[in-house]
Amino acid sequence: MTASPLDQPPPTPSDAAPETQLAADLATLRTQFPETRALYREVCALLFFRYGITPTANKLYGLVRKGSMGTPTEVLAQFWADLRGKMRVTIDQPGLPEALKSIAANAVLSIWQAANEAAAGELAALRAEARLQASEAETQRDQARAAVVVAEQEAAAVQAGLDAVQRARAALQGELDAERQAHAAAQARHDESKRQVEALERQLGEMHTQFSADLERTREQVVVAQERASATERRALREIDQERTLRQKAEQAVADLRTDLAAMQARAQDAAVAGAEERARLQAERDTLSLQLAQAQQALADGQAAQDGLRAQLETAVRRAERAQAEATASRRLATTRRQVPATKTKLKFKAGPA
Repeated sequence: MTASPLDQPPPTPSDAAPETQLAADLATLRTQFPETRALYREVCALLFFRYGITPTANKLYGLVRKGSMGTPTEVLAQFWADLRGKMRVTIDQPGLPEALKSIAANAVLSIWQAANEAAAGELAALRAEARLQASEAETQRDQARAAVVVAEQEAAAVQAGLDAVQRARAALQGELDAERQAHAAAQARHDESKRQVEALERQLGEMHTQFSADLERTREQVVVAQERASATERRALREIDQERTLRQKAEQAVADLRTDLAAMQARAQDAAVAGAEERARLQAERDTLSLQLAQAQQALADGQAAQDGLRAQLETAVRRAERAQAEATASRRLATTRRQVPATKTKLKFKAGPA
């Protein structure tokens, strides 16, 4: 069993060991005494008995670095109590002179009192240092808590800002998606309007072509009607010259034909003017069709109605021309018939005369 330092004779103060030897002894004691209080006790004995160093609480804690600051203080007090008890037993051994006992007792008492006073001073210093450290620790703890609160507040503010930014981003993304959809819808409507405008322009072109063709046919029909009326008039005049009895009726027929012809010409001119006005209106509507798409259908309906009216007028004019031609044919046939009837009567009268 390893001998305790308490059993070894104390060296003189001049026999101080180097730091390396003390460190080696401390390492040996750490392996032999893993328990904290036992280690402090052995280190205390090592310093006092082997190296002649008076142990203090700070010195012990600085060497061992285990447990709390109260542990080396308690171990040191117990060490001085054990040392005093051991010295008293040694002094009380029989055979020692009384004077030596008194000197040894006084020396031990002086050492114990000095050590006790040093221990008390060390304890007070340790307590003051402990209070200071506790106060500093509390201050640091309060500062840390305040810093944590500030950090939490800042983190909450940052998180709130981040949430607001994310919400704003989501809102902007929604608005952007809505704008994209609206733009796509507007583009689709624009394309559809463009197609409708192109279709209406094609319809207007077709209507213009059809109207020009109808107007040209109307003009041709008016020319034909005029030629027919002129021919009818010439034939009527020749028939009137040949047959005086039919002059009034033929003149009346010619006057009626002239009236119908004038009416037809007036209607044809009105139709031409109306057609020109209609073309101008359609041209103006085509220019503003891209901005007034809603009015294009009504304008188209108005153009169609006007065209239907022109067609109706044209058909009426054609029917009147045909009726005038029929009346002229009837008048010509009637004039021919009446011209043939008097010739027969003349021949009959000529034959009856000689009888």
